[in-house]
Amino acid sequence: MRNFKKVKGFTLSEMLVVLVISSIVISIAFLSLSMVQKQVQSIRKNLNVKQELQFLERSLWGDFNLFEVTYLNREDVLSFKTSKGEIIYEFYDDYILKDQDTFLIKINDKRMYLDGVEVKEGTIDAIQLETSPIFGNTNVFVFKNKDASFYINNE
Repeated sequence: MRNFKKVKGFTLSEMLVVLVISSIVISIAFLSLSMVQKQVQSIRKNLNVKQELQFLERSLWGDFNLFEVTYLNREDVLSFKTSKGEIIYEFYDDYILKDQDTFLIKINDKRMYLDGVEVKEGTIDAIQLETSPIFGNTNVFVFKNKDASFYINNE
């Protein structure tokens, strides 16, 4: 009679159980990774949208407080008169052009003001922009800072 030595090892069923469990863990890890990547993309998109709006607002603040502003309703253009020429903001359906700069912002509503009264065209000292839902229907209000000397000189 032969003596068989029993070799210690794993049975086929034990190996299959380990493979099934490890494949489940790996699939959960890949699903979690894809969800995290989608969230990162969403956060990145929201940040880009917010930065674009901040760039426009910062640009308008600087130009409003340095130059004379005129709104031309027919052309849908803001014109800033400078000593070197003119800075123009052109409003289109899905973007705004400022000379060489493009702001990818969709504006739903624009209101122009002069001394607190809404005007349709001409010299203005404030503008209110309402963005589309993509930008959270954000209201941007930019105005010209005026001191007492402005009112004394323009009486």
